[in-house]
Amino acid sequence: MRIDPQNLTLSELLNHRLFRIPGYQRAYSWKEKQRAELYSDLITLYRKNHDFHFMATIVGVNRGRQTLGTDEYQVVDIVDGQQRLTTLILVLKAIALALNEDDSERTKLESQLVMGDDHTLVLLQTNHDYSGYFTNYLRHGVKQDATDFFSAVDANIVAGINSAEGFITRWQKETGTSVMQLLALIKNRLRFIYHALDDEGMVYTVFEVLNTRGLDVAWLDRCKAVLMGIAYEEAPNREDMLQELQDVWRRIYEKAGLRQGLSSEALRFAATLWSPDATSRVLSDEDALEVFRAAATGNPNRTVKISTFIEQVAGAVDDLLADTQKAAVTKIAHARLLAVAIDLRFSGVQRERLLTQWEHVSFRIFGLSGRDSRTRVGDYVRLARAVFSSANDETKYRRYMERIRDLAGEEFSAQKSAEYLRGKNCYEGWEESLRYFFYARERWLDAQKGSVLSSRAWNKIWEQSASRSIEHILPQNPDPASGWAKILRGVGHEATFLCHRLGNLVLLPSPRNSEANNNVYSKKREIYRTTGLAITDEVAAYSRWTLEEIEQRENDLIDWAAAYWDDVLP
Repeated sequence: MRIDPQNLTLSELLNHRLFRIPGYQRAYSWKEKQRAELYSDLITLYRKNHDFHFMATIVGVNRGRQTLGTDEYQVVDIVDGQQRLTTLILVLKAIALALNEDDSERTKLESQLVMGDDHTLVLLQTNHDYSGYFTNYLRHGVKQDATDFFSAVDANIVAGINSAEGFITRWQKETGTSVMQLLALIKNRLRFIYHALDDEGMVYTVFEVLNTRGLDVAWLDRCKAVLMGIAYEEAPNREDMLQELQDVWRRIYEKAGLRQGLSSEALRFAATLWSPDATSRVLSDEDALEVFRAAATGNPNRTVKISTFIEQVAGAVDDLLADTQKAAVTKIAHARLLAVAIDLRFSGVQRERLLTQWEHVSFRIFGLSGRDSRTRVGDYVRLARAVFSSANDETKYRRYMERIRDLAGEEFSAQKSAEYLRGKNCYEGWEESLRYFFYARERWLDAQKGSVLSSRAWNKIWEQSASRSIEHILPQNPDPASGWAKILRGVGHEATFLCHRLGNLVLLPSPRNSEANNNVYSKKREIYRTTGLAITDEVAAYSRWTLEEIEQRENDLIDWAAAYWDDVLP
């Protein structure tokens, strides 16, 4: 079949088409960085007065025609380009809302975005939009104020809505022109290469062409396209197999969209565990794709088996991310691979004890000792592959408890690892680990008192960047006339370093962190007592705060860390 790409303006692209994003496609996952780049392109296009700006390649599969009133529309499943198209449609809605209600252009624009009986949209619905944030915004202009989201998809959509409306203000401020001029620019000077396909099998060919041209196609999407392409070309029962694959990939994207966003970690982990070749590293995206391509080529039945396995791994990655404490242990890929392998192969008490052992050993190596991604790579990957390839029984369980413990060895014993923190800067470059450190301390203190962890306070802490939740008890930049300044003058050039030592740090949820700021210690104690956190209550128990208290608290925390992160017995 011949591919006949069309060069279209956005206005031409939207004309008499109804767009859908199938459930087996990635959900809306653009972040502020991608949106900001798009908005900057629009402002640059206006300022330089270029005739047009090439935006993207859009690939769609024609799914028949639909009549609304007296008009007939082509129904199109978008299989590539949905991120940019979704963002532009949000901007169009934001423009409509910025126009006067009686403006004819607003009426015209909104009739494009919402057609027929108010239930049919230009982009019918972003997939996996279970909370309805996207559809409610397009239909009714309703903008959600939610901050606690069911999934990463919901968070991305709400952020996209807020960003689009913020861009309208930015446009008017930076260009000095009306939103009407922005609307004209978007409709007429943005151009797309649109591939309209009637044969679904051509989708996979187009994906391969786009990949070889170096265009930005997510690796998980590439893998899906490769497997579906093999099923389409080689399976004798291709319609049934494609339907099964679409169902599996819909579930994959549901899991990936919940917490994983654009990450390809599930793909790389799955291929590393699947690969028939011995490997001592987590495979790259490209190598992971080739592992699965080779496994499925000539054996189309494996496309479903591979996809189902990727789904299982995506679920295990999601389990890891859902557990706040385990997710915060480390971002090192080969360490996380082992946790995923344990989750896949063990269950119940054995699973939890193995993961606790993994948690303690891994934080000692990468958190307390501060080692980077070059440390213990082969050891972790080989152990992960061994765990995954073995049966789940008592003998294997005890053996793997020992092997996880051996990953640390004498070099990373709990005592030695905790000692790395003595006299060190535990703030700059260690913020994520410090937050995990105090989260573990909080849980331990609550357990000692028989209390329940304050989820509300900790949710606020996890929502912020780690550095914004860290409180320096002795402030970094106190008022020169304060008692704090006198303490710092007494240590001279080591003043800043002293503030960053472990004994002088604690976590505070916003806005308590801002309230504490440079206040005198007596005022800070009052704030610490109102957080609902055991770690701040612990600090408030000190009657004063001097160099002596900083030293004492550092010693106490190091002694506790050495005991808390010690080996867990089988």
